[in-house]
Amino acid sequence: SAPLWGRVGDRFGRKILVQRSLIGSIVVMVAMAYAVQTSGLAAAGFISAAPTQTKQQYPVRGEINRSFQLSPNAQIDVTGIEGSVKVETRNDNRAEIHFVRHARTQRDFDCETIVVQDSPNSLTIEHQTDASCRVIQAYEELTLIVPLSANLTVGRIEGDFTVGKTDGYLQLSSIEGSVRAGEVQSAQIEAIEGGVTLSIARLDSQGVTVRAIEGPVELRVANEINANLRVRATEGVDIDLPNAPNKLIGTNSFQSEDEDRSRRRGTELQLGTGGAKITISAIEGRVRVRGL
Repeated sequence: SAPLWGRVGDRFGRKILVQRSLIGSIVVMVAMAYAVQTSGLAAAGFISAAPTQTKQQYPVRGEINRSFQLSPNAQIDVTGIEGSVKVETRNDNRAEIHFVRHARTQRDFDCETIVVQDSPNSLTIEHQTDASCRVIQAYEELTLIVPLSANLTVGRIEGDFTVGKTDGYLQLSSIEGSVRAGEVQSAQIEAIEGGVTLSIARLDSQGVTVRAIEGPVELRVANEINANLRVRATEGVDIDLPNAPNKLIGTNSFQSEDEDRSRRRGTELQLGTGGAKITISAIEGRVRVRGL
């Protein structure tokens, strides 16, 4: 939903989004007045069926703990986890999956499955849901330990995402939570419904792209990095690089093809001697760039 409403706001202005939120709030309050139990609200989609209570209220529990041997630069795909995802990296070619699902009832637990497929060159973890299940009261936690060189693609995560230092390509999309990334060399991060924090010590030719973020962005870069940085953010940009050689190319409000009527504050900066691109755009919040 984040990219959709972002485009609507860019085309028609923020007023219509405020009106949408007010109308939605009225509808929810009316529904709450007539609901006889919380499950009614969850069924209507007005509150999340994901837990805000303790784990004791979700007594049905299952785990997956598996390990794999992968080739260098293997591809790892994770899709549809209904909870937080944490990725740790290691300096060998072994990978581990540690997955836990908590559910209120056995029926809730059986409504969802995790499918794991592996080969020497790839590892796929996919969440699947029984179409006959309406409201599922369950949540999941996934911890991955992967090779430092692995390429990682993660999408449709209903929770926070954390990853440590990685030398492979990192691709994130549709994360309903915040993102914290350690040192990355190349990445594409988009459609995040929360803040983003990432660090760059070295940059390869693919560069880094961060876009369509509904929250603040903090970028930490090494003093010796060579890159061309371009930032667009609705609430402005803070540059704090006292020890890194840099040259301001431009700072202004400007339009681009995908922003149509929207005008965002922009900054263009050459870091060191320049090089691969770091592009941060369509940010619904403030962007801060500082030293690593």
